[in-house]
Amino acid sequence: MAEKRENIGIVSLPEYTHVDPDFVVSGLCELGDSFFDQIGVPHRHDFYTIYWIKAGKLLHTIDGVTHEVKKNTLFFIAPGQVHNLQATEKIEGYMIAFRDAFMCLKDQSQVSGINSGLFFNNQFSSVIHINDEQEKDIDAIVRLMMKELTLREPEYETALYGLLRYFLVLASRIKGENVAITPEQHAAHNSSIFLKFKNLIEEKYHQLKTVSDYAGLLYIKPVLLNEISKQLSGITAGEHIRNRVILEAQRYLYNTDLTAKEIAYKLGFDDPHYFSRFFKKYTNQSPSEFKEASRTSVGPSA
Repeated sequence: MAEKRENIGIVSLPEYTHVDPDFVVSGLCELGDSFFDQIGVPHRHDFYTIYWIKAGKLLHTIDGVTHEVKKNTLFFIAPGQVHNLQATEKIEGYMIAFRDAFMCLKDQSQVSGINSGLFFNNQFSSVIHINDEQEKDIDAIVRLMMKELTLREPEYETALYGLLRYFLVLASRIKGENVAITPEQHAAHNSSIFLKFKNLIEEKYHQLKTVSDYAGLLYIKPVLLNEISKQLSGITAGEHIRNRVILEAQRYLYNTDLTAKEIAYKLGFDDPHYFSRFFKKYTNQSPSEFKEASRTSVGPSA
């Protein structure tokens, strides 16, 4: 009898590097066992990850959506997302990985300069395909990153920071999103509140489930938090909270053998029956129906 899967493993950045604990750029083959031991195993990272698949074929499942991947695909994965790589033939490519401490993506001053929507969007991840001309630009940046990490000359961290920013700008252009965010579109104060709110959800969604809970931590009224959320993301604060809880439930249903009752308790619900009603209300499926459907579905080809 197969062992029951009850948890989703967490991989930390130091497992991939013996040099800089906050930034990694490496060919996939050079990562060795620290990378290949994770093939076929659903897991999370506690850092931001960019995969560039240059050659080969694989299936990459991100939060229950499976992408059939061919050459020249970029994946942007935020901390906490559950993903699973399954290679169907030899793959070649690179991984770029970094912590908040390196890029300061949680800091408002960076949001106007970097399109963090590559990591934070309604789908929680970005999958981008690049052509041969775009590949040349991406390849040049990656090689410069590797050179800076190898030589570690004075101000190399500043150089890496600039190269990563440029990489994200290029990726945003390829994806077709706006890189610059004007003050008229994104008032600095409201943006700061919204980012703090999103970060608080990541930290506390197991315990806190209402807009009032988060508004209290931000020292503002719930109605204002909803207005800011609606203005900057198109959905209310309550929808963000609910979507995050639903997403985590879906992650457990897809990647573990836990029952709905066990997942309910993990997510801070005192009543498993209420959890099941909550899940069905917002997904139109019961937890068991979602588990059955998700394990027979494959996402769009990449």
